Amino acid sequence: MFRLLLLWFLVTALNGCATHPLNSLPVSDESHQMWQQRLLDLSTVDQWFIRGRIALFVDDDVYNLGLGWKRQGETSALKLEASLGQGLIQLKKNASQVSLTTSEGEKFQGTNAEQVLYQSTGLNIPVEGLETWIKGIPHPSSSFLPDINAAGQAKSLQQDGWTINYFDYEPVTLAHNTQTVLPRKLYMKHNGLALKIVIDQWQNPAVKFEADYFPVFPD
Repeated sequence: MFRLLLLWFLVTALNGCATHPLNSLPVSDESHQMWQQRLLDLSTVDQWFIRGRIALFVDDDVYNLGLGWKRQGETSALKLEASLGQGLIQLKKNASQVSLTTSEGEKFQGTNAEQVLYQSTGLNIPVEGLETWIKGIPHPSSSFLPDINAAGQAKSLQQDGWTINYFDYEPVTLAHNTQTVLPRKLYMKHNGLALKIVIDQWQNPAVKFEADYFPVFPD
């Protein structure tokens, strides 16, 4: 009996520790001021390297993908890899052009990332919007509806028909020793398409993609 009570106590304590304290605090005027400051600060953050994982839900199907995303200003390279190296793509983007290469050597080009990705995969993934949503803020091109927590961080955003929910944040140091707090887990959905993103690492963009994680693409 004592052991059962001790086990119950430990489980209860651990569950209590897992509950984020910000979820129980009220949103105040200061929270809204911190949110506005986050919008200003994070709008200028355009250099990062992300390693993580994506679960892509398309109707009743689920695809698990590895994620690598390096961005430096208007230049970015996004790589997605399915399990066991199946179905790998690389999407490169600069100020004027977008190119997509598959591991089989197929190439697609255009001026809009969403259109190129749709042309090659048939998926309507909002790459442009994701560039800001991944930071926990909306993009400036259309109206949005935020729901924030006591720390002035987005719990959810609604924009362009997408709902983006944020479940976890972590302190991050980026280029030029920029320190901030960025999302670690998010879930976004639009109609029959949804993405669950887990970011394992936010890094300085000076690092390179690791060869063993993403194979060399054909020229």
